[in-house]
Amino acid sequence: MSARALLLGLALALPPVAAPAQEAAPFDMSRERGTPPAGEDAGAATVATRPEEQAAATGLPGRHYIIPARSLLLEGETASRSFPVYLTQHQATAAQSIGLGYSNAIVVAPEASKLTVLVNGTVVGDLPVRSPDGVTDIRFDLPAGLLRPGMNRVTFTAQHRHRTDCTIRSTYDLWTALDPARTFLAVPPGDGGSPPMIDDIAAVGLDPAGRTRFVLVAPEMDQPASTSTLMRLSQGLALLAKMPNQSFEVTNRLPAATGPGEMTVVLGTAGGLSALLPALPAAAASGSVSTFVDAPAGGGKLLLLSGPDWSAVDAAVESVVSPTERSLALTRQALSVHRRDAEDVPLVAGEATLAFSALGVRTSEFSGRRFQTGFDIGIPSDFYADAYGEATLLLDAAYSPEVLPGSHIDIYVNGNIASTVPIASRNGGIFRHLPIRVTMRHFRPGPNRIDIEAILMIEADAVCAPGASAREEPRFALFDTSEFQMPRFARIARLPDLAALAGTGFPYSRQEDPVALYLDRLDGDTLSAGATFLGKLAVSAGRTLRVSPEASALSIGERNAVLIGAISQLPQPVLAQAHLSGESASTWHAPAPSGETRRTAEDGNAMQEWQSRIRGGVWRRWLSALEDWLQETFDISLSSLRLLPGSDMMVTPPETARFLVAQGDSPGGTATWTVLAAPTGADLRAGMETIAGDERWHEIGGYLSLETKDVDALDVREAAEVRFVPTQPLSFGNLRLIAANWMSSNILSYAAAFCALAVLLGMATSGLLRRFGRQD
Repeated sequence: MSARALLLGLALALPPVAAPAQEAAPFDMSRERGTPPAGEDAGAATVATRPEEQAAATGLPGRHYIIPARSLLLEGETASRSFPVYLTQHQATAAQSIGLGYSNAIVVAPEASKLTVLVNGTVVGDLPVRSPDGVTDIRFDLPAGLLRPGMNRVTFTAQHRHRTDCTIRSTYDLWTALDPARTFLAVPPGDGGSPPMIDDIAAVGLDPAGRTRFVLVAPEMDQPASTSTLMRLSQGLALLAKMPNQSFEVTNRLPAATGPGEMTVVLGTAGGLSALLPALPAAAASGSVSTFVDAPAGGGKLLLLSGPDWSAVDAAVESVVSPTERSLALTRQALSVHRRDAEDVPLVAGEATLAFSALGVRTSEFSGRRFQTGFDIGIPSDFYADAYGEATLLLDAAYSPEVLPGSHIDIYVNGNIASTVPIASRNGGIFRHLPIRVTMRHFRPGPNRIDIEAILMIEADAVCAPGASAREEPRFALFDTSEFQMPRFARIARLPDLAALAGTGFPYSRQEDPVALYLDRLDGDTLSAGATFLGKLAVSAGRTLRVSPEASALSIGERNAVLIGAISQLPQPVLAQAHLSGESASTWHAPAPSGETRRTAEDGNAMQEWQSRIRGGVWRRWLSALEDWLQETFDISLSSLRLLPGSDMMVTPPETARFLVAQGDSPGGTATWTVLAAPTGADLRAGMETIAGDERWHEIGGYLSLETKDVDALDVREAAEVRFVPTQPLSFGNLRLIAANWMSSNILSYAAAFCALAVLLGMATSGLLRRFGRQD
């Protein structure tokens, strides 16, 4: 046998030899599908490989949802969101794990990007961002004793790097989306053997869509005596829960079941509840009862508020509401809101300096291209410095020598650009209390968001060599010794001002007397809308408001009032005070006339109408172009070129609108009326529930705001004619600031006053010269 044949025989007889791993799997995409490669330790995380099964299970008991929103995006190269989570003693002890469902942009590089989960400041999970093909479900076990009864904080932090691109533009393509319906604490059902308490209302939680709902079951809701009780209870529950997207449903039937983020409250007299609750406690027939009882159908616990008569029911309600009371004599130091990374937002009522460390901004080093951070502050209802005022950021920061000129730091207020600072040095630098002036035109009463963004460019980004996007060397640092300075600003309230209503509950938050409340009918839709509105108003005001139900809108007189109903049921004088045209009552969502064409009274007028419309369109285009030029060149709008403020136009709601909030003066001009209206009761309830969402609630402004179904923004009509309401003791300094802001809003008045003073100065000078015998 030849040597070649012998070698061939040996090769066939020997077992095959495994190839090196890099040859067997030259391109492993298992990380991109959200599943660890074979042999890799998944650590403490458990990955659900079938997200469709997980999605089908949303809303099940045993899940305490975390994210109070319909969706959550962590965008950019670094992003973080933090949420307070309230737990009962049983939930804090029994919680076993935290689950989250996430997906990310396909351009995110998993080897250099990660998602971190922290609970009460402790890292419980850390994983690569690698789910571009769909939602991946992850579960992290929680250490024993980490959660506590009451408030806990859950934080999600994402760090992203692009696969191939190093430009600033590419950073806007980086995101990780968390699914609120699949992000929760796993808590076994049950109460641990201990009965619920009133304090446990704060732990009502969220549903899979980030909402909180209270179901108020009141069989006697059509009785006028129940209205004030229902409205007061809704405010107390709203303040106890303080959830951002909470709503109320008033009904006369028990719900079939109660899901996550829902709580059922039954109230009424013992006689009225006997048919609804066969096992009604016997004590309800003789005195006030405020306790949790088992639902008749076995649907968990419900809160029972009852007594032999309505005075006893009121006493039971007071036992729930009284812990939320706040005296007007106590000055608010913070706004109790549930937004962004804070539970309470500091209220800045005048000249103040706040360190970033006190605002929740920590020292950060950043190695990417677009750095982002921010904080929230509160502004009082009588803020009046939107036309001339400037706040100041004293920035402590540093940038490396690699950062090129052309980089810049941008400041945003409520999403609007307010200031830009260029970086001009080529050799790096350190900013020590660098003053950045921020215009206050975008501030509004209530919570305000200030964002800081640094755009950083280096030469290596232009080359973008492989792996350059994953560099870890810091190129920018922001220090928590930076400060925010608010100057002294004018303080006087303006009415109408729906922004102040949404932000701080003004003007109702500052009165001790009951607020007049008119409901066009005592049915489920109208009562639900009223309870939801007053609940939001109480959270904004930081206190419950006493209401006085009125049977007639025309009997309210010169009192602050809230009027709610279908627009066709509201009296014409009420519509007029709210700047709603009289025809709105009959034309809003009225059936369209037969035929597809619109005919005028006389065919001869049609041509003139079209000619006027076309000529008006040409003039409007010219005026629009002029206004754009003035805005870009001199930062002046046509609305400010006026001698005196104009008047607010009467509004006819468009067909696309579903719900409106309007504000106007009482007939005597000494009180404020707020009107909530819709074409039907069902629209009234649905529109108010939409407005009650945190995002929409803080969009309310002007003298009228319109909500349209399936539209992600409100139609806000700004007020031109306002009534000034003094809120501070009279002082020369405040009057000077008020005059400065008013003249900045009415430039022609300022120019006329300046010219008049110049003429008076000339006349005085001329008279003085004549007095001294000089004629020339």
